[in-house]
Amino acid sequence: MSRPQRVLDPQIDEAARAVFLEQGPAAPLQDIAKRLGISQAALLHRVGTKEALMSRALRPVPPSAVALLAPGPRKDRSVEDQLLEALLHHRDFLRQLVPCLFVLHYSMLGGARALRTDTPPPVALREALTTWLSRVKRAGLADVAAPKVVAEALCGALEARCFNAHVGGATCAPGEDAAVLRQLIRVLVVPPATRARTAKKPPKRSAR
Repeated sequence: MSRPQRVLDPQIDEAARAVFLEQGPAAPLQDIAKRLGISQAALLHRVGTKEALMSRALRPVPPSAVALLAPGPRKDRSVEDQLLEALLHHRDFLRQLVPCLFVLHYSMLGGARALRTDTPPPVALREALTTWLSRVKRAGLADVAAPKVVAEALCGALEARCFNAHVGGATCAPGEDAAVLRQLIRVLVVPPATRARTAKKPPKRSAR
């Protein structure tokens, strides 16, 4: 008689995440075990407690856009396109994170307790984006008046859109993400060529 196939930790986390997102923090462990094809006792033996399983299945991981920004700005692509790519990458991350945070917030763990990491995801992305924008400014690739403030504005706008869309649907976050973010980037980050044209533009004469 062959031994039953061992359920791997990533499979446990995936099943638990799906059930908690479907049913909320009150979801019974029996439903998770059933999805995995094991007994509730076997599941508890592997994870310890329901709270421990919820924490590891839903707890935020570092934003993937941090690795995308780490090498710094490229000179063969526009700053606008690079920023938009990173922000859309982070949007996909947030779309998975926000529902998890809602479940954790209403659980016994509480959102603040569950977010107790070395560097919370929102802070990690802001720090990475601030560093990236500072490098853009030093290299003269764009005019960024205050990298930290620009990073806060971009991240805050993106987080608000993802939160509003999760709570109220697309009507609460009107417009396409890419189009909205591109316009915001153009307001906050000025290409050198645009800055030069503005500087050379002669002042208007007052009518007499």
